[in-house]
Amino acid sequence: MKKIGLITFFSLICAVLIQMPASAQFPIKLPNIGQPKTSPTPPTNISGPAGKIDQRVTASGSTGTLPSTGATDSPVLLKTTLDIRCDTEARYWKIPGESNYTSWVPQVRFDVLYSGATKLRLMAEYFTPDGKPWTSETLKLNTANGQNQTQEMITDRVGDRFTNRSTNAVGTFGVKITDTRDGKVLFQGKFKVGKFKYGPDIPMFKNQYDFFVEQDWNMPIGYVWLDSSTDKHGLLPTMSVWIKGENRLDDLEARLFYNGAQIATTDDMGAAGSKARRYPNSLQNKDTHRWELLDFAWYKFRYAATAQGRKMFQQSKFMNDMNGEYTVKVFHKGIQIREASFSVAGGEFVDNGIAKNNSFAENKVIVPVKIMGDKDKWNAATWKTDAFYGNPLTGFNWQ
Repeated sequence: MKKIGLITFFSLICAVLIQMPASAQFPIKLPNIGQPKTSPTPPTNISGPAGKIDQRVTASGSTGTLPSTGATDSPVLLKTTLDIRCDTEARYWKIPGESNYTSWVPQVRFDVLYSGATKLRLMAEYFTPDGKPWTSETLKLNTANGQNQTQEMITDRVGDRFTNRSTNAVGTFGVKITDTRDGKVLFQGKFKVGKFKYGPDIPMFKNQYDFFVEQDWNMPIGYVWLDSSTDKHGLLPTMSVWIKGENRLDDLEARLFYNGAQIATTDDMGAAGSKARRYPNSLQNKDTHRWELLDFAWYKFRYAATAQGRKMFQQSKFMNDMNGEYTVKVFHKGIQIREASFSVAGGEFVDNGIAKNNSFAENKVIVPVKIMGDKDKWNAATWKTDAFYGNPLTGFNWQ
């Protein structure tokens, strides 16, 4: 009986629906199986941190372009990588009977942007403070980076480099780096050498000094750039600054601000890494004679180079979408020691023209760095004359 009643009731309902006019029928929507949902078009202007307006010129989901290396078969020395230092030894060929009588010879290291197949043959020539030729050396390949199309060239330390060459003089020496194949000068400048006493303060060590190349000029010069070494799809916007002394990475924190509001810190999915170090042979006087280039990046803030990058790092903010003003504040044990700023427009770093006007071949924007606190003991005037080994930056203003 119950089955018959249900069937009868269902039949009556169907009959009523069939007789209803089309306009009164209930619309039934079926899901679009296998078709992705469409996202609404993002607004061209959105409110950013601190209530400021992000004049967005690229829609959400857009990607950027990987920076080109610009490498050719003509070698170009990358100036930010050039490191000139003193190699000190506890003997002096002019006084062979004396022990612990130190002297030094120059030593160089730098990267060359180069895509040619022919082996590089480069030479470094050095000049005394009065401008006279002193010594020269052929340079050798140390490492090659196929992705960046760079080759690192260094002093060849084989053989007796000190005999008939080393000196115990200080002052401003000259340097010229040349491609011996065509005579092209890749770099020409000067470097300032000083010395300090080290070791026991007793008569037998009275002539024992360590020699160093003055590097304080690096301190107010910073770089902002895109690091593709960890992932080519989601590049890391990176700030590089110089800090003096020996630093524990755990003691350092870099906070990233966007239009006045903090959006990231290296203490939360970020990194502080040592990029380069410049120092004399001895381990004494680290606070005054050791310089270190530190890179700071934030894994939650990236540059989407490809659509895949956006999918891979969905929890990240993307520089491509966030035009505006940025500030990086660096802290050492909770005390601020550095501050630098840069801008983004069109999803790209705003180039202030300093690198281009000074013939830098790297994809880096050069920015002034404020040095704060009393951690660093340095000469604040050297950047005006000594920057990049006697090639100070045109258009660079600090403080």
